[in-house]
Parts: sequence; C-alpha cells; structure tokens
Amino acid sequence: MRSSIAPTPPTRRACTLAIILALLVPVFGSAAQSATASAGSSGQSAAADPGADAFHFSPAARTALQQLWNTSIDAKQERVACIGGRAENGRVDITTIEPIAAPRADSANISAKTSLRECAPPHWFGTVHTHIAKFAGQPYIIFSAPDRLVMDMWRQRWHQDGVFCILFSETEANCEAGYRLSGHAMYSYTRGNKLPF
Repeated sequence: MRSSIAPTPPTRRACTLAIILALLVPVFGSAAQSATASAGSSGQSAAADPGADAFHFSPAARTALQQLWNTSIDAKQERVACIGGRAENGRVDITTIEPIAAPRADSANISAKTSLRECAPPHWFGTVHTHIAKFAGQPYIIFSAPDRLVMDMWRQRWHQDGVFCILFSETEANCEAGYRLSGHAMYSYTRGNKLPF
C-alpha cells in the first residue's frame, strides 16, 4: 500500500502538540473510552465494527502476539514488535511477528527509535505494541498522540501507509492500515474458539 500524499516531517510545534495531547488524552480520553466500553457492553460486538473483518492473523502470529502480551504483563512494561504479512484490497493478513528490544519502556510508553529502524519494508509493514496501562479501570484502546506521531514518522521514513496495531487486552487489538482502514480485531483465540485463519 503506497500513500498518495507524502507526509511532512514533524516540526517542533507538532512534537510539542503531540506531547500536550498525550498529557490530555488520559484525562479526557478516559471518558470517551468509558462511553466506548459502555456501548460495547450494551450489545455491540466487534462484528459491528466495520473494520473488524479487515484484519486477520495467522496461527503463528496469534501465538506470537499472545506471548508479546504475556511478556508485557509480566514485566509491567509496554512491548513492541515488527509485523509483516500482506495488505491489499481492504484485507490485512498479519502472518509474521518479531519482538524487538527497546532501550526504554514503562507501563505507558516504549521508545520508538528501534522499531522505526528495524521494522522496515519489504519484510515488515508496520508495528504492534501493547497498551497495558488502564485509565479509570478501562483498557486504553485508542492510539495515543505519541503513537500517532511515531506512525507518521514510520510512514515518512518508509514512504508506505503501514499497518499498526495496539494489543489492549489478552484477546483484542485495535489496528489501522493506512489512513482509511481501521478496526478492532480478535488476535487471540478465546476459550473453545479455534477458528481457522
């Protein structure tokens, strides 16, 4: 997937804005996430999400993502991995996962320097990272302002739309491919549900 519009490099002003937004999202974003969680518990499922059927995971990718989540929970730090596969015609197949070591991480952040360098096309088409921190008792299910800044930096560096996912629970992810395709997806099998790829 190629981007038709070349993004401009982030400026100091954009970086400052991203930091300010990152500080405000936990304050104001938790209300939006609570509303989203309430909507989900009132009968709307991931199947109602228009992008939910767009993202698919191979069995090997599912296993690797479960391991990434478990490692993140055990360490109480975010974890990141390169992702690869195929993205075309509104469908994204994630088949390859490679965890990478980041020099700095805590429960709410991880350094992007290594992932920007190592998760390069053509073998990789983006990144996945964990969101283990919770706000107001709810999982942080959206891409944060710093996440979006890193996504834009990846797109600018590699001149591709990219695929990016957040693991926000032991079974669920929020993924985006380019600027037009996004949705929640089940990356891990739930008990008794071994659906084929």
